[in-house]
Amino acid sequence: MDPAPPARRYGQNFLANPSLAAWLVDRFAPREDDVVVEIGPGRGALTLELAPRCGRLVALEIDERLIGPLRDALAAWPHAEVRRADALDVDWDALARELGARLRVIGNLPYNVGTAIVGRLLATDAVRDAQFVLQREVVDRLVAGPGSRRYGPLSVLVALRTRARRLRTIAPGSFRPRPRVDSAVIALSFEPDAPLPAAEVPWLRSWLHRGFARRRRTLAGNLADRREQVRGFLAERGLPPDLRAEALPPADWLDLARRLEAVTPSDPDRAGTENGAT
Repeated sequence: MDPAPPARRYGQNFLANPSLAAWLVDRFAPREDDVVVEIGPGRGALTLELAPRCGRLVALEIDERLIGPLRDALAAWPHAEVRRADALDVDWDALARELGARLRVIGNLPYNVGTAIVGRLLATDAVRDAQFVLQREVVDRLVAGPGSRRYGPLSVLVALRTRARRLRTIAPGSFRPRPRVDSAVIALSFEPDAPLPAAEVPWLRSWLHRGFARRRRTLAGNLADRREQVRGFLAERGLPPDLRAEALPPADWLDLARRLEAVTPSDPDRAGTENGAT
């Protein structure tokens, strides 16, 4: 492919390590009957490893300069295509219906929109699993547990929607241009019996952002308009009234939010439309 210089506005750091690209696709393990969506194919390092191994490949690229070379490189695989698209604008449910299957999603995500993309995917049932290269700090947040300083709204949502596994850390030298920080690889399996349905993600996200708003304040303090309800819930669970948001496990967060929201998982009226970042 003809090289195109990275565009700063898209946060591009192209994968430039062929052995790493092969390792990433090997770990992703696409099969002949899989429908795979790649986010941000860039210069095609992952794309050309994926195309021979999956049943259908749709690569979503926002940078128009890269689309022509990508299409030329994929000419030998008629089941693979490149679409110009911003992953933050994609209707994932509609895409899964069009392609006739739950999606397997992979990508070397731009640092500036990585969390927002993950946030959108958490709020859909269209995805079966995903594997992403992200800034290491973001992966730390995704897999953080209660009590960690990195544990926050995104950690809770990931724990309630997926089974998350950190696969490895990647040094800056595997990318062009070299980022100033390390990257990491995470695999997310969207469990069909996840405690949190996709439709409940938007309103739970809202409660989480309120609860974590000021980390030095107690949970009851951050949710001051529901202080007595919060304290009552904590007392029932045998937890101290001055508990902070980062000490509450994901399952308890979900139970608390449902009580505050006064709905059940089957209530369709609170599904919401928010699909943004966390």
